Amino acid sequence: MEKWQDPQVIALWIAIIVVLVFVILFFVVWILYTGYKRMTEANLREARTALDHQKKLMETSLRVQEDERKRIANDLHDSLIGKLSVVRMKAQLGASATDVEEMLGESIADARRISHDLTPPLIEFSTTQELIANLTEPWKQKLNLQYIADVRTAQELSPQVKIQLLRIVQELITNIVKHAQATTVVVHLRHTEKLLTLQVKDNGRGFDVNLLKAGLGLQSLEMRAQFLNASHSVKSTIGKGTRVIIAAPVTTTP
Repeated sequence: MEKWQDPQVIALWIAIIVVLVFVILFFVVWILYTGYKRMTEANLREARTALDHQKKLMETSLRVQEDERKRIANDLHDSLIGKLSVVRMKAQLGASATDVEEMLGESIADARRISHDLTPPLIEFSTTQELIANLTEPWKQKLNLQYIADVRTAQELSPQVKIQLLRIVQELITNIVKHAQATTVVVHLRHTEKLLTLQVKDNGRGFDVNLLKAGLGLQSLEMRAQFLNASHSVKSTIGKGTRVIIAAPVTTTP
């Protein structure tokens, strides 16, 4: 009998093959398990990161709302209430009707401005380009501000979307005036049937975007962009200015 035909040899080879199969299966299962574990851990880390990011945006939203309340409260106290108190005092001291009427007119103008900041009047009946034009007009006294409206559709945006766009423009221009030391600002609105884009560009001193990613201004911008289901880009070069672009799909309801 040949040696390879020996039952013990055959049994040994069978045992070796079975062991090899089990070893291979073990390594395959181990590799699959390790890969699955790494993928699960990566998904968990990504989910935690997304959750932390959403939490930061929520905190930003609350801070923005609180800052807005404080600003309006200061406007009411320092501007409107202060002027009305002076009107009452002058009226009690016998000031002329012309002086009283002039100060009342200034108080009414302040009240109208504060009311406009809260919610622009007739927002449902005004077009987006008209609302942004009205918002940017007063800033032209301080800046060389150019507003370009390129509207290629009769479809109008919902009031909620209009409000968010106005707040974005308002916050960006306010930040430019406070921090950018810019002399020229260009606001460009483009509205087609499928896409809405808003670009705000200045020639200010610029900044390092990476250093300010956690800042309230950029977080507020991202929060409003999320509301619009929009993508956003902030590009800035130190000494050459900043450009912010918002691009959102067009919908009549947010």
